[in-house]
Amino acid sequence: MTRCQACGKEEPAQAICSVCGKTYCSEHVSRQNHNCFVDPRGVNMGEGQARVYTRTYGSGASKETNPPKADYYDKDRFEQQHGYTAARSPPLWKKILSSPTYMIILICAVMQIIELGAVLFQNPICLIIYDMCILRSSIDYIIARPWTLITHMFMHSPTDIFHILFNMIVLYSFGRYLEKLIGNKSFVFMYLVSGIVAALGFILIEGNTGVGLVGASGAIYGVLGAVAAINPNLQIYMFFVPIPIKIKYMVLVYAFISVLFMGGGSLIAHAAHLSGLIIGLAFGYYYRNRLKDKMRQQNSY
Repeated sequence: MTRCQACGKEEPAQAICSVCGKTYCSEHVSRQNHNCFVDPRGVNMGEGQARVYTRTYGSGASKETNPPKADYYDKDRFEQQHGYTAARSPPLWKKILSSPTYMIILICAVMQIIELGAVLFQNPICLIIYDMCILRSSIDYIIARPWTLITHMFMHSPTDIFHILFNMIVLYSFGRYLEKLIGNKSFVFMYLVSGIVAALGFILIEGNTGVGLVGASGAIYGVLGAVAAINPNLQIYMFFVPIPIKIKYMVLVYAFISVLFMGGGSLIAHAAHLSGLIIGLAFGYYYRNRLKDKMRQQNSY
């Protein structure tokens, strides 16, 4: 369970503010509703990191008058005393390096360029990389090239731009949310395992056809499943749907589509989607219980 830092409401998982990193309910997650900010010049420092403050109470902006354990600071007084606003986002390169989601998107973009070079321009180096990274639906192929179980999930169709666009939009929408809930290391582990299980599930269901497999869809379905298990009532917008729905219903729709069209000879790997979704749900329930236990421990002190 997580607690809203503004009103105290407790839920299995709440949104995390990208600036202050604290959890808030849907009513207070907007920065305007809890008014958080970061001191970019480091006037307020605590334990080696820039302090994050909410406009609630407090006095003084120096290290001496603001002890390291202080959680709040008056934003208006800070700006009057120091003459600059205390809201600034970190540089883009820091955001990318600090987030597995951004790193995955960057790697996928680079691989897409390599694939275009291989397919459209027949570049020999790109062709070698493409051949070494693609996964084929064959157990013998996996035994010979086991690394392709991982590399294939960073590749997408070089002739269908919507393949990578759809996957990266979904990953961007839910990856950052999930990684803040469970941590970067746990997110990377869950993402890779979901992609591997999705590929193996496709081969077990569809058979050793030898067809080439590329795409992050299996791993991304794992992310969706984990988020749905942790916070099933999270309000989201589906593509082309103007009204919000709960993520648990969206996952049910995707699962139904995967089951309905699985094994129909489609170019879309529905069996991989379903396999990734199932393993993601399993991970989600595990991390949901861990979040509940962590909340109980915090409340017991």
